[in-house]
Amino acid sequence: MILSVPCCQHEMNGMIQNEALEGALRYGLIRERLSALFTDALRANVLEEQGYETQILEFIEMEHTPKNILIRAVRKNKGAAGEKKKRSEILSDSLHARITLQRLLEKDRG
Repeated sequence: MILSVPCCQHEMNGMIQNEALEGALRYGLIRERLSALFTDALRANVLEEQGYETQILEFIEMEHTPKNILIRAVRKNKGAAGEKKKRSEILSDSLHARITLQRLLEKDRG
């Protein structure tokens, strides 16, 4: 089981590019928040590819902090290919961004 309160969501901020989202991404604060949310979504999808059942939960009220996401992942099998992997790749490709977790797993497989 993994319980993670993610950090380093700013990693995607410098990479994220998407023509359809450009109207929102041009504003620094919105770009930062979208980058954090997309990073957590990608992390959850990558964990599912690795055989985890994941949930993204709010663990502190939003009024106390905007950084209130918890990723809960429970290992179910050795790896789940197919649709879950496609979702991760499609999202990552559409944002023109590869997060560290993806790069490390690609290197490990490589």
